[in-house]
Amino acid sequence: MIQQGVLSAEALIAELRTSGVGTVVLGGADTHGIMRGKRVPVEQLERLIEHGMPICDVFWVLNVDESEMVPRPPDHTGYFPTETNGYPDILAIPDLATLRRVPWHDSTALMLCDFHGQDRAPLPISPRTVLDRVIQRARQMGFEPQCGLEFEFYVLRESAESVLTRRPADLEPYQPRPSTYGVVMGSRIEPLARLIRESALAHDLPVETCNPETGPGQFEITLRYAPALKAADDAFLFKTAVKELIQQEGLMATFMAKPRADWAGNSCHVHVSLTDQSGTPVFFDANAKHGFSATMRHFVGGIIATMSELTAIMAPTVNSYSRFTPYSWAGTTATWGIDNRTTGLRAVCEGQEGTRIEHRQAGGDVNPYLATAAVVAGGLHGIANELEPADLTHADVYALAPGTVPTLPTSLGQATDQLAASRTAREWLGEDFVGHYVGMKRAECEAHRRAVTDWEIARYLEAL
Repeated sequence: MIQQGVLSAEALIAELRTSGVGTVVLGGADTHGIMRGKRVPVEQLERLIEHGMPICDVFWVLNVDESEMVPRPPDHTGYFPTETNGYPDILAIPDLATLRRVPWHDSTALMLCDFHGQDRAPLPISPRTVLDRVIQRARQMGFEPQCGLEFEFYVLRESAESVLTRRPADLEPYQPRPSTYGVVMGSRIEPLARLIRESALAHDLPVETCNPETGPGQFEITLRYAPALKAADDAFLFKTAVKELIQQEGLMATFMAKPRADWAGNSCHVHVSLTDQSGTPVFFDANAKHGFSATMRHFVGGIIATMSELTAIMAPTVNSYSRFTPYSWAGTTATWGIDNRTTGLRAVCEGQEGTRIEHRQAGGDVNPYLATAAVVAGGLHGIANELEPADLTHADVYALAPGTVPTLPTSLGQATDQLAASRTAREWLGEDFVGHYVGMKRAECEAHRRAVTDWEIARYLEAL
């Protein structure tokens, strides 16, 4: 058992050796939410903790399947790796407080890293750095964000090789029938579910609940809330853990937002609240209507005001928008309601400790750091400007007539254009980050525009 808590580098290495650890994974999140890093022998760790681990900066411009590198846009200013400077090394600096055992690998531990330049300044496009920037702003305002993320994902009887030639209709789920919250079906998939839960807990991840979901072979697992950075770390590590564990079983796990048109989408719901610096929750006011404090109302007002312009972060792929359909239970409108799962934001009224907002727009494909940063930034923007939200929506939003409530972008291109024009995003998330992210997403849209899909062949080839 590796001791938890912040240790000195010397004590940490001694603890690893005592625990029989020979290999340490040093890694962090790229823009897509994929872990990038290296495995190092424990004998090399002291030097890398002191100086940082060199790693080529090319991964910041790889598209998600690594089929090509995204060129720096001609009008771009700020950080954007490019072949003209030879893709030099940056530094991955381990966060010693994140040390943990990786129980599904022999004699292996892991530490998350922050990415820095050779001058040791934090890279402004690194998702963990972007979130930390927002958290520091929150603290300057006297708040500590608390978050909890829940994920849906599919387990498929596929492999990295088999999916290269599969059409969506050919994908084989782990079990063929959906069973939302079904206990009997839960028992059938329990050997795999138990493997995920127990491995995650041994990996120091705060799993709360686990159940089958609405799609065949679809799971939902919720993580206990925590301060925002830890919550995002937990979510990032959880997604990585699930993919590795399922791969070891000869199967595939996917958090893709909509793997098949006839299956339910994969969601990521972000629960968020604020405490003051003494740890007292600030969203609840026993004397206010519904118990919602002015701080909570302004926080909601800010999220609603910025939902459209931050959609490209909450829905980061072309496929994300296939999930946005009526009765998908995805947030498709800039609305809020009390325990209303058809609205974009679901207000949860559970007294002093449990009153919170559930942001329902994101899919499982989201980068947990960026989703958390976007939600918290939008809310803090509302507090800073005392924005009041529109009235609560008590109706079924999906059944409302078009134009009744504000809708959110329905394509990655539309969402990216709104992000590019967002002053709020640039203020809270950083000019460098927004510029780089917009460049990557526009390249993704262009790749999609050039693609010839199976749907096009089936629809047009013979007829035309």
